[in-house]
Amino acid sequence: MNTKIILDFETSGLNPYHDDIIEVAMKVVGTDEQFVSLLKPKSNEMISQEITSLTGITNRMLAKKGCPWQEVYESMNAWLWTIYNHSENNKVTIISHNGKTFDFIFLKRVFNELTKLGIKTIPLKNIIFIDTLLLARRLVPGRMSYRQNSLCQSYNICCDGNHRALNDIIALEALFCKLCAILNNELNRRRSVLDNPQMIQDYIKINI
Repeated sequence: MNTKIILDFETSGLNPYHDDIIEVAMKVVGTDEQFVSLLKPKSNEMISQEITSLTGITNRMLAKKGCPWQEVYESMNAWLWTIYNHSENNKVTIISHNGKTFDFIFLKRVFNELTKLGIKTIPLKNIIFIDTLLLARRLVPGRMSYRQNSLCQSYNICCDGNHRALNDIIALEALFCKLCAILNNELNRRRSVLDNPQMIQDYIKINI
């Protein structure tokens, strides 16, 4: 069975190419295995009041509890390698909401920074990336909103404390499992798509 990891970054802004990661959370689907950390901004810039209002993360929190970015990047990478090394077929699946245009770009930036430091990362070809935003758009067309909170509310999934990374990944895990159940019904397959994430990725790519 392919190991599936829910990923969420909280960041200093909405530009995935320039803004800082300020919090990361990862969780293996169906287990208690998780990685969570606050980061001091790599740029050393203060975060804005807008970001504090959105996330509840303050500059004081980052100064007191945030770890140096390089330390967190290396710890993240080590955690991912541990999960990867216990997965089957040298593959892992990483799942995020709006991942294609946000979280996955930040993750690749982390990998690039580690590569510059001479630290080996999981080859991208061995990662199946699943964006639940794209999955929901294809699977449940015609909605007014595809925000994670809106989707969770539609399926009675608790989304309290949203925009903190750990709360978001717990809610997203439940949402991902619900979307997989809907997709199974649509495809009328005997094989569970939850156990075959490549099928989910292929489904998303059709007609995109």
